[in-house]
Amino acid sequence: MPEPVLPPNPDVLTGNDAIIKIQGRIAGFGKSIQVSINNNVRPIERIGSRKPAGLKSLNWSGTTSMEFHILVTAQDGVIPFPTSDDERADDLYQIVVIHKKTQKRIGILIGAVSTEGFSLSNNDFSGRSIEFQLMDWKPLEGFN
Repeated sequence: MPEPVLPPNPDVLTGNDAIIKIQGRIAGFGKSIQVSINNNVRPIERIGSRKPAGLKSLNWSGTTSMEFHILVTAQDGVIPFPTSDDERADDLYQIVVIHKKTQKRIGILIGAVSTEGFSLSNNDFSGRSIEFQLMDWKPLEGFN
């Protein structure tokens, strides 16, 4: 049975799509989550035929991107992404995405930080956008 998930602190966070757990710890509340999987399907060519004999997936690659709110005050449980540290820049993260409203697990992502950036807004929440290069994606019971 999954552990209960605490609702967001309305004084800090609103308008989020999912609860994000990284390495088993709640890392925050993400929004604008996008997962892209490429199965790299290619035709099987054969001598003596113009048309392919079928299709085959030659490799798999995936990325995910999401936006976190920038917190100007340190919060307990917030997980850092130490990509500035050469020894930790390629750390793998296991990310569990949980639908905030239904508490169902959407899926598990495993990957390393590929790119990161941020935007500061005066009349909106400031966001930190992070893209992960995936090693694996496993859909769970909340993914239909």
